[in-house]
Amino acid sequence: MYVLRGNGESHAAWATRMRQDLGQRLLALGPSKLQLTVTEAPPPKLSLFPFKDQPIAIFNVYGDSDDPSRFTDVLRDAATSVSGYAVEEAYPVNYDKSWPDGEPTPSPILLTMLQKKAGVSTKEFIERWHDGHTPLSLQIHPLWYYQRNVICEPLIEGSEHSDGIVLEACRTRGDLLNPTRFFGGGLKMVPNMLRVAKDISGFLDMKNTETFYATEYHLRS
Repeated sequence: MYVLRGNGESHAAWATRMRQDLGQRLLALGPSKLQLTVTEAPPPKLSLFPFKDQPIAIFNVYGDSDDPSRFTDVLRDAATSVSGYAVEEAYPVNYDKSWPDGEPTPSPILLTMLQKKAGVSTKEFIERWHDGHTPLSLQIHPLWYYQRNVICEPLIEGSEHSDGIVLEACRTRGDLLNPTRFFGGGLKMVPNMLRVAKDISGFLDMKNTETFYATEYHLRS
């Protein structure tokens, strides 16, 4: 996974460059699969999530895991901040893709860059995340899609530190952005919000964990 951060471009110009320039250059290198998650517009002004306004793009590149250098070389100078990671990917829940490659996934993506809490070991972080938070999320939220990536090692020298990358989606924009719907309904909303807040505060550094409102493209599936 490669994480690129924008600096100075509009969201629209950034997203166009990621899709039409870099995406096509990566496709030409023959990955078995290629996925792009990108911020195409500023985040909603009113939201429960503390969305970051900075443009960001994430390329999931599949193939040649033992030598990703040709992909790395294309992306290394494509933005002011470029990080690359070998990851362990899992799908606790996944959609049945029915739209053509190159078309946006028909629901917005909640992209989260995770930072573990100081004093929490990597082992405890993984256990709390996989065995505690993931089942809780699936129980409470109307998730249609949950891609979970544990960062194993950097691929680019100087990559920003991160402990995990999560891509989540609900079937509709309202299911994601309406707190009542996202947290299980009117009577359950407040108790569920408290359960989630208590859970994540135990293993995540919430000050440095980042969330983005993004769009996903399968450039090659």
